[in-house]
Amino acid sequence: MSQLKCLSGDKLAYLATTAAIALSQEFDADDINILSNFFNAMGDSLGIIAAQQGACNSQNDTGLIHDR
Repeated sequence: MSQLKCLSGDKLAYLATTAAIALSQEFDADDINILSNFFNAMGDSLGIIAAQQGACNSQNDTGLIHDR
């Protein structure tokens, strides 16, 4: 997954749009709405995890002890 860092913003946007179009062709409007909310929740959770990891790494760089 570390290869995601190397993708351009344009390629990531294209990938997201292509996946959304493909999914929308397989599901009805209610299912698409549920999937949309699910992926939003997952994105929020990933943001929380990344922020926490960044904060812990910052504290670790200053020599503070932390739990993982």
